[in-house]
Amino acid sequence: MRRILAGVILLILYGSFFPWRFSGVPVGPVLVWPRTLFSGDALLNFLLYLPVGACAYYVFSERRRMRFILPVILAFTLSLFVELTQVFIPSRTSELSDLLMNTLGGGCGMAAAALIPLRPAPEAYLLVCWAAHLLFRGFQGWIVECFGWMIFASAAFPQRTRSWRWAVAVACYLAILYRGLAPFLFAAQASRFDWVPFQGFLLADWSKDLPVLFSKLFWYGAAVWVLRRLRVSWLLAGGMTAVFLLAIEIAQLHIPPHVSEITDPVMALLLAGVFAALPSAVMVVAGIIRRDGRVLICQRKRGSRHELKWEFPGGKVERRETPRKALVRELNEELGINAAAGREMARYEYAYPSRAPIQLIFYEVAEFSGEPQNLIFEQIRWEEPARLASYDFLEGDERFLHELT
Repeated sequence: MRRILAGVILLILYGSFFPWRFSGVPVGPVLVWPRTLFSGDALLNFLLYLPVGACAYYVFSERRRMRFILPVILAFTLSLFVELTQVFIPSRTSELSDLLMNTLGGGCGMAAAALIPLRPAPEAYLLVCWAAHLLFRGFQGWIVECFGWMIFASAAFPQRTRSWRWAVAVACYLAILYRGLAPFLFAAQASRFDWVPFQGFLLADWSKDLPVLFSKLFWYGAAVWVLRRLRVSWLLAGGMTAVFLLAIEIAQLHIPPHVSEITDPVMALLLAGVFAALPSAVMVVAGIIRRDGRVLICQRKRGSRHELKWEFPGGKVERRETPRKALVRELNEELGINAAAGREMARYEYAYPSRAPIQLIFYEVAEFSGEPQNLIFEQIRWEEPARLASYDFLEGDERFLHELT
């Protein structure tokens, strides 16, 4: 998440200082108050700083109370630096409203990350961008909209068959091709190709181009995501999407309504980098050990997190470790037994209050050798499945507990 935060800050600096022509002396007043506070420019500033606050919240999540303050301080400091620097750029104006809207955007981003117990994931990104696309862009034709809803359904309900994933991938790329080549009126003379990323957007009226930006963020993000769903690496998916978009941009040299530029391929690469840098959910494994019709349960030590709560033995999956190997290791460390992980009984995500979601995986222990010993718990106990509901289990285990009993 630190890399994503750094990338967002660099993009903000890139756009804020464009066209990067600085004067040796100030060319305007500092932090003037504009005539209109709520404009398209103000809305864009607010939206740009939302990810600053959200990413900073995750970066500072281990700092307890400070995680609510530091993101706002970061947004304010970054915005203040930008506004003070813009007095040396002749084409820019240093405005107090920008400082206020940027800080407000950072605070709202932090609040959203704190209040919504969702793991930052490409699927969540696609759902948000699709909603923004519908809100700002509106109806774009039956073909494009139907393909868009296919991607939306795939992101909202990801457990689909491989044939469905292929269908969504084909639909996504056909929609992008259709959008890129319409109205299919080709001219003999080629137009100019713009090699400066985001130049067209930065020079245009942001309030008018904002809907177009949301639309592109959705479609290009979806193009990268659908390839990843087909087991293509993020890097390769971004490269393939960038090449596809570059081919469309070259074709647009002969389609007068379109402006050919390097921005779209660059966006695909940036989105692939963001998706690759998103933290995956921490996986926690648990083993269901049976003997003579009873199940082994363990109570956490007094003074530990979730003290005296009951749970099934297990723990976190370490980096570069498979869930099954993690379970074998945890059972040896906690109970001193050599076990073999059997079938997977359940898998789901759960989020404890004010903490990132975890993925819980429950395995049946097919066999084990040695007598279970209490090495780290307050106590361990063999109990009948019908009586497990009377124990004070961890909240994350309750869903599985209902299925087991």
